[in-house]
Amino acid sequence: MATSSNHQILAETFDRWAAAGRAAEMEVEHGDVARQVIAGMGIRAGDQILDLGCGNGWSTRLLAKAAAGAQATGIDISPAMIAEAERLHSNTIRARYAVGAFEKLDLPDARFQRGFSLEALYYSPDPAAALVEVLRVMKPGGTFDVVIEYYAENEGTAFWPEQTRVPMIRWSEAQWQAEFERAGFVELAARRVVDSRGLGEPERFKPSLCYPSWQTWSDVHSAGFLWLHAVKPR
Repeated sequence: MATSSNHQILAETFDRWAAAGRAAEMEVEHGDVARQVIAGMGIRAGDQILDLGCGNGWSTRLLAKAAAGAQATGIDISPAMIAEAERLHSNTIRARYAVGAFEKLDLPDARFQRGFSLEALYYSPDPAAALVEVLRVMKPGGTFDVVIEYYAENEGTAFWPEQTRVPMIRWSEAQWQAEFERAGFVELAARRVVDSRGLGEPERFKPSLCYPSWQTWSDVHSAGFLWLHAVKPR
C-alpha cells in the first residue's frame, strides 16, 4: 500500500538524480525505445496525453510533438525533476508538468485519450492503485502504454533495488497483465522492444549504476523492454 514515507524516499532519490544529471542520461539510454513505442501508439491530432513518471520532461515533449495539436501532461514525484522539465520547456510545444503521486492524480476524470509511462510504474509503492487512477483519468476507448525494463523475465535487472537503494516492484509479464485487468483495462497486449541501436562496441562501454558491466548491459539489452498496451472500456 502506498505511504507518504515511500513517496518521500522516491522524491528525495529522484531529486538527487536530477541534480546529478541522471534524467539526461536516461534520455540517451531510453530514447530509441521511447521513440519506437510512441510511433506505435497511433497518437492523433488534438489528443490529450498523460506521461506518468516524466522526469525532466523529455518524453512528454516527444509525445506532444507526435501529432499536430497534441497536448501532453507530465507527472513526476520529484519536484527537482519537474523544475528541470520547466527549465527545458519550449513554448512551441503543448506540454505541461506537475508534481504528483501516481496513486492519487490531481487530474479530472476522463481527461486523456492516451497514457504513456516509461521506466516509472515499478517505482510506485502501489502499482495496482496507480493503474486504477490512470483508468479514471482516461477517456473511454483511451489507450495506456507502459514500457519497463525491470520485470521478472529480465533477469539481468534483478539487482537494481539493492544497487540503487530504491524500492521497486518486480512483477512478471503475466502479473502485470493480471493487474491491468483487475484495474478494469481490456484488450491487453504485451511484446518486447529492443533498442534498435544495438549493443555498441565493448571498448566504448561506460559502466553505470544499473549497467555496471558489459555482460550486464548485454543481458539486459538482449531481454528487451516489456511493452504493455491496454484500453479503457467504452
